[in-house]
Amino acid sequence: MKRILVFRHDKIGDFVLLWPALSLLKNAMPDTSIEVFVTPVLKSFALACPYVDHVIVDSGDDLAIRKEIDARQYDAALVSNSQFRIYKIIRNLHIPYVLAPKHNWYQYFYKNRTDAQYKVGEGCWRGGCMLIEAFLTAQKMAIPALPKRYWDVTAEREHWQQYYGKQNDEKLIFVHPGTGGSSGSLPTKDFIKLITQVDQSTQHKCRFVLTFSGEEASLAKAIFDEVSKQGVNITLAKPLKNLTDFAKSIVAADMFMAGSTGPLHIAGLHNVPTVGFYAGRKSQPKVRWQTLSEQHKRLAFTPPESKRTGRDMSLVDIDHTAKTIAEFLNTYYTK
Repeated sequence: MKRILVFRHDKIGDFVLLWPALSLLKNAMPDTSIEVFVTPVLKSFALACPYVDHVIVDSGDDLAIRKEIDARQYDAALVSNSQFRIYKIIRNLHIPYVLAPKHNWYQYFYKNRTDAQYKVGEGCWRGGCMLIEAFLTAQKMAIPALPKRYWDVTAEREHWQQYYGKQNDEKLIFVHPGTGGSSGSLPTKDFIKLITQVDQSTQHKCRFVLTFSGEEASLAKAIFDEVSKQGVNITLAKPLKNLTDFAKSIVAADMFMAGSTGPLHIAGLHNVPTVGFYAGRKSQPKVRWQTLSEQHKRLAFTPPESKRTGRDMSLVDIDHTAKTIAEFLNTYYTK
């Protein structure tokens, strides 16, 4: 096959969680052009993915998109993001093999379908892998092993550590206090308490780096002002020009804490230790939205699980959380 198109075009976190699937596809078919369909904001980030060769941007003009797809003469299309609109875009195009997940009623419009529902106890990134595994099996191809690190930009680590002001043997602890649409986050006062207690409890010298998007600047500044008063070594991240640079820069981190799943998942691409704050629900968000870091590098905290308490992030036990994080730092980063 010369070209394969993978449809995934929504949020940052969702696209990041497709990287394991894309790695399977590229490693199994290294001579095939692996191409993805994404929203405009994800274009540069998608092009930075080591498993992607070309990007088709969702312009919103479905007729123009159909023409662009048709002109590239794809051998296969894999519909990771199953939407009726996607079906309408690619129907009747000359794509020999199209595979879609068994999601939603319009799955029956596709000739080739597969179970891509991740199982209980698995992260939702497994769904994309199941789609690719089914495709490779249908092509009678072996399924490669997944890498431990999905984005190896370790050669840039020292550069980005200098960018964030690391001094000598400091540990760079990134904290992203904002929140995404799919998750909650700790209250401001709890982030202040958490950072202060971790700094007091760990054996390591730490530099805390507050990262934020434009609308989160005031939140980050409020935390910075209060934590600074307590003598903690903390800095506000210097703005970067685009998402791709920010994503690369996280390779500098020795730990990444957040309630927002997008930045957490980017940290997971680098196999950085992650600390996630998730709602306490029966659906187990801390498992479903787990990062791509190795299991022993993932810490997750929730409020007590129930309909009444599960969404109240102020009920996360900060004393226990800070102690657990400090113990991890003391053990993982031995002097």
